[in-house]
Amino acid sequence: MKQIVLTVILGPEMGRRLEVPPAGATLGRSSRMADLCLPDGMLSRIHCRFFLEGGRPMAQDLGSSNGTALNGRPLGADPAALAEGDVVTVGETALRVTLEGEAPPAAPPPPGPSPEPPAAETPAPDAPVDLGLSEAPAEAAPTRRGPLLGLLAGLAAIALLAVGAWLFLRQGAAPAPEAARALPAAEAVPFEFRYERLAIDARTLFRYTLTFDNSGRLALSIDDLGAEDRSFSKEKTLGPQARAALRREIVSSRYAAIPLLYPERSESGALERRTLTLVFGPEIWARTAENVANQAFDRLCERLETFARTELGAWGTQYSVAELRARGEEQLRVARRYWEQRELADDYLFKSVSAYRAGLSYLETLNPKPAFAADLEAGLREAEALLDERHRAALFAVDQALNTQRYDEAIAALRGILRLIPDRDDPRNAEASERLLSLENRYKKGGR
Repeated sequence: MKQIVLTVILGPEMGRRLEVPPAGATLGRSSRMADLCLPDGMLSRIHCRFFLEGGRPMAQDLGSSNGTALNGRPLGADPAALAEGDVVTVGETALRVTLEGEAPPAAPPPPGPSPEPPAAETPAPDAPVDLGLSEAPAEAAPTRRGPLLGLLAGLAAIALLAVGAWLFLRQGAAPAPEAARALPAAEAVPFEFRYERLAIDARTLFRYTLTFDNSGRLALSIDDLGAEDRSFSKEKTLGPQARAALRREIVSSRYAAIPLLYPERSESGALERRTLTLVFGPEIWARTAENVANQAFDRLCERLETFARTELGAWGTQYSVAELRARGEEQLRVARRYWEQRELADDYLFKSVSAYRAGLSYLETLNPKPAFAADLEAGLREAEALLDERHRAALFAVDQALNTQRYDEAIAALRGILRLIPDRDDPRNAEASERLLSLENRYKKGGR
């Protein structure tokens, strides 16, 4: 007789091994009611059961709120046969089925009347979807949520099945327990990750997804569903230096030391969830923070978002539509103020150009663009034209001074360019700096 062994390949306790006794076992969130307990907020108290029927391993949903899936297909009330390697999905947890040897014989029942098995939890027809927010990890009563929160169940199921299948196809063997893992620092080890940030309240749904694969492709997508829908996607293949920098960001975070994070309730009914799955060679690490803060995990997530914004040039992706509008309007006011005062300081014209550019970058992901975007574009064209004109005039002054061997005037003109364009990343600044250094060295050697 085979014994059913379940290995958590995705979820709050990834790597944990659950052995089902010959008499069968129920699985759920409640440690008092279920035989096998998992700290997954989307599980019902008693979610499903695993058992042997005529020696055949079986699984059955027990009327759970969020359902049970076998290899991506929902299980109904009727038992379904299990096979080696099957993946059972419950809540945010994926379990791989292993059938091992001969199960030890069942212990004889204690004398006296047989205890009644716990009743399956069957929700009322109009019960809300169990998102794991409406109940405390113990036994708090469920509460009804807003309509947009119902959308989370579908999103979570799709994302879970996709990531679960992705992990299942990659690993081929059960992941090692957390305590046995070491930080993979070797540069030769390939790595990938998938990061998702989800924010939902009664009026909006914001989803941020960032992925990196072995080919070096960094891909970002955003869905912002609210008063004004916004969708944005951008990707880029990273070069060797950028990949090495990304690896350092992850490894230096000491992610393996981040503990398991258990979901917490939100009194307002809002949901804030961050999920990160890292794959280093054969090693897989995953964490989910739901309505809970953890300094190390939050810092790692922010570092990944910052890296993506820098590499993809998508600085407006971390803000909502309302925040982007507000920031764009603020940059327009700043740009106009520097433009009006451009004669008061050498770098005010450059600051005006920079503010116009920043305002437009905030509006990059908005479609359609707000009306004031036209003012930003027009202001930027005017400010850039004047900056180019002044830069050309300064270069002409440098050349004229050099042609007449008035080196002190050439040096002064080059220093003026550096004040006019103070950004060292600007090619015009870099060119002026190089010429100034060369001229000063030659000027000093000439004894002048």
